[in-house]
Amino acid sequence: MSRFVDLHHHLVYGVDDGARSFEDMQQMMLRAVSENVGDIVCTTHGTPGRRAFPMEVYQRHLEKARDWLRQEGLPLRLHSGCEVLYTDSAARLLKEGEFPTLADSWNVLVEFTPDTEFKRLCDAARLIGNAGYNVIFAHVERYQALRNLNHVRELRDEYDVYMQMNASTVVMKKGFFFDRWVRHMLDEGHIDCVATDAHNITTRPCAMRLCHEMLKERYGLDVADEMCGGFQRELLRLPAWTAEQE
Repeated sequence: MSRFVDLHHHLVYGVDDGARSFEDMQQMMLRAVSENVGDIVCTTHGTPGRRAFPMEVYQRHLEKARDWLRQEGLPLRLHSGCEVLYTDSAARLLKEGEFPTLADSWNVLVEFTPDTEFKRLCDAARLIGNAGYNVIFAHVERYQALRNLNHVRELRDEYDVYMQMNASTVVMKKGFFFDRWVRHMLDEGHIDCVATDAHNITTRPCAMRLCHEMLKERYGLDVADEMCGGFQRELLRLPAWTAEQE
C-alpha cells in the first residue's frame, strides 16, 4: 500500500471541536502527510434534528484546505463527510441531504453516547440501513454494550454493521480487561478499519504509522494494509496513489 486512508478525522476548522483555525488545519494536514496518510475524510460532528449541519462554512473551509494542498504540492486528498451522532431524525435527514455522507458515497459514520443500549444500536443499524446506507460504527471501543461480544456478532451478522476502531486504541494499553476485549475484537476480525479520530496535533493527533506497524507485527502486512487503507479505499471507491502522484 502506498498511502493510508483516514476516514474519521476532524480536520475542517471552525465547525466543531477539531481544528480551531486555518493554521491548525494546516498543521494537521502536514502531520497527516508525515504519517503516510494519502486520503482524509473530513468528518465534522453532526447531530441530526438537534443542530443544523454548518454546510456552507464546512464546504468553504474544506475548499480552502484543498487549495492550500494544491499550492504546496502535498500528496493528500480531502473528502467530505460527517460523524453522525445517532438520533431519531438521522435516517430521514441523511436522505434529505442535510448531512454529508463519507466521500459522497452511500456510507455513513455513526456514533453514539457510551451508555447507549444495545437495542438502540440495532435500531440505528436497521433504520439507516433500510434508508439505503452502509453503516459504520465509529470508535466502537467506547460503547459499553459492545463489551458483550455476542452483541458485536449480532450487529455484524444480522445488520451488516462495519466497525471502526481508533488507532490510539490499538497502540495504547488501558487495562487488562479492556485490552483483552480489544484483542478479541481484532483476533476475531470484527474491526474492519482503523482511523485516527484526529482533532489536533497535540492531545489527539493523527497517528497511523505506529498503528500500522503494530497490526503488521500481530496479523501480517496484508491485514495491516487492509485495515489502514485497503478496506476504506474499496468501500469509498477511492483511487490508489500512483508513483507519479507521490
